[in-house]
Amino acid sequence: MSWVERQARGRTAAEVDRATARHLRDAGVDRALDRLAGPYGLRRFVVRFERQGGGARVERIDALPLKWGGGPPADDPSGRARAEVDRALSALYRAMRPETPWERGAIGYVRDARGRVRLFPSFDEDADAARLDALPVPGPPGHPLEEPAFLDLLAYHAPRMAEVQRRTEAVADDWDLWEVRDDTRLLLHYDVDEEGRPGETIRRRCRALATFTPGTGRFAWQGRFFPERVYQERIFQVDYAAAAELCLLTAARLGASWLFVQPYDERGSLLFAAVFE
Repeated sequence: MSWVERQARGRTAAEVDRATARHLRDAGVDRALDRLAGPYGLRRFVVRFERQGGGARVERIDALPLKWGGGPPADDPSGRARAEVDRALSALYRAMRPETPWERGAIGYVRDARGRVRLFPSFDEDADAARLDALPVPGPPGHPLEEPAFLDLLAYHAPRMAEVQRRTEAVADDWDLWEVRDDTRLLLHYDVDEEGRPGETIRRRCRALATFTPGTGRFAWQGRFFPERVYQERIFQVDYAAAAELCLLTAARLGASWLFVQPYDERGSLLFAAVFE
């Protein structure tokens, strides 16, 4: 008899599954696993855990890289993401213990290139049978920033990217106002008076590259630049570090001098532009 069958007690397996899904959401397990997975990319792994005292903690994570990029959770050098999963699993154990207790469990996590997530929870003897190779395989294609071709592109252009980064860090962003006109001209206004008139304006040739909204992770290209797949997908999910690296790569390939990065709305959305001097 499976764990689900033992917990049914007059309910159908579907009803037990719905109750378990509700407990997972209420305990924050889904959100903790999202943070463990990282802000973007294809993911396919199994978190195995067991009861310890009045809570639970992760025993191990089963994962293998996918040929088209992604698979295992993101790097977690501080251990904070894994500790958050432990806390969520402990809350899950305490919530389920009165009616559907368990001693050990496994949750399969699958995320595709569009960020859609599926969880596959199981407990006790059902968890013993849970396997990584039984989970659905996300992709191909992979996330554009995790594909081997893109990683090779980064490595090839790394020296030029370092030059653009050095020049970007040397730019003093002490202007009062800025404008980007027609996605090709950057105007930096200095000593702006109370009526909005600048005392000095510096003009630079530029090319608007992309916008990024930190709250949602939405990255959107503002034009067509190169033939690789990463430039053909107009909108996808990233974090700030990846957005900045991608725009730095693009600026370097365009022969720009430095990278302009500034917020432009109340949500803190950022504009990236390559600047030529």
